[in-house]
Amino acid sequence: MYLFVTNREIITSNQTEGIREDGCENAGDNLRFGEYNMNSKQFLLYPEPENELELSFSQTAEKDNFTLKGSVRFFNVLYTELLKDTKKTTDGKDKGDVLFFIHGFNTDLDGVRNAFKNLKECYIDNPDSPVNHIVIFTWPGRSPIIPIHYFEDKKDAMRSGEALARGFKKLINFFRVFLVMDDNMPCMRKIHLMVHSMGHRVLKHCMLEMQMRNMAVPEVFEEILLMAADIEYDIFEKEEAFYNLIDMGKRVHIYHHQNDYVLGISAYTKNFSNRLGKYGRKNEDAGLKDVYEADVSNTSDDRKPDIMEKALNHWYYYNSSEVINDAIRVLNGKETNFSKQ
Repeated sequence: MYLFVTNREIITSNQTEGIREDGCENAGDNLRFGEYNMNSKQFLLYPEPENELELSFSQTAEKDNFTLKGSVRFFNVLYTELLKDTKKTTDGKDKGDVLFFIHGFNTDLDGVRNAFKNLKECYIDNPDSPVNHIVIFTWPGRSPIIPIHYFEDKKDAMRSGEALARGFKKLINFFRVFLVMDDNMPCMRKIHLMVHSMGHRVLKHCMLEMQMRNMAVPEVFEEILLMAADIEYDIFEKEEAFYNLIDMGKRVHIYHHQNDYVLGISAYTKNFSNRLGKYGRKNEDAGLKDVYEADVSNTSDDRKPDIMEKALNHWYYYNSSEVINDAIRVLNGKETNFSKQ
C-alpha cells in the first residue's frame, strides 16, 4: 500500500482535485490525505470532510472505506491493509510494517514519484525487510540541488512542520477513539520513520509545535532513521527540538557522511552551523542511550546513481547497498554495523 499526506497546493480541473505538479507553491496549513497508484503514477486525493460527523473516527471500522473522507478514510484504509498482511521475511518474521518518509528539498511531484519507486525497490522488494507499506509526507521543497533558495524552503519547512504536528494530533485521536473507545483489535504492526535532508527541519518544527501546544509526544514509531540530516548538529542538546525525539520511538539512528557535499554547500549558503548529517551529534548525551550514530563515510553508492548524486554522497539511503542493508538490519531491531555506541 502506498499512501501520502500533504500540505501542497490543491488545484481543481474539470471538477477533479489534484496536487500542483511543479512544487512552486508555498506550504499550506491544511493537510490532505490520499493514496498513490504505483502503476499509473497517479495521486488519488481523498475527499475533504464537510462536517463534524465526517471528521469522527467513531464506528469507522463498520463503514465502507469509499464512503469515508480525509484522515478518517486514510487511517481506516491503512488499518484494513495491515490486518490483511500475511507475507513473511526470509527469516520468517512478519512483513507488514509501515515506513513513514519525510523527503527533503528539490522535490516536486515527480520527485515524490521517484521517492515511492526508490523506497519500494529498497525497502519493500528486499525479502529481508519487514516493510510492506510506504507513507510519504510531501511538502513544497522548492530549492535546486545547489540550495541557493534556502530561506524560501526554510519558511515552507517551518509551516509544514506545524501542519504535520496537527497530523500527529489526528493520529492520537484515532488511537483514542478507534482502538480504545470502540475497542477495535490492534493490528500489531510496526511503524518506522525515515527522514531525509531538509525533511529534518520539517520534523524539528513539528516537535516545536507539539511542545508549544503542550501535546503529549506519542511513541508512534519503532525505529527512527535520520538520513543526511540538513539540520544543526546541536539539535540533540538539552532544550533543543530533538532532545525528546526518542520519546516518539524505541530507537533513533543518525546516519551521517563526512563527504556529503550537499551539506558542505549548505553550511555556506544557508547558515554557518555544522550539519548533523555531516558530523553527527555535537555531543553525545549518556541520557540518550537509545540514540545511535552510524558513520557511513566509507560506503559507496553502487546502485547506479546518476553522476551528480554519486559525486555528492547525499542520497545513500537508496543509492548505497551497504546503507540500505544496514537500515534493514535496524528496521528488524538489530544493531547497526556502523554504530559508535
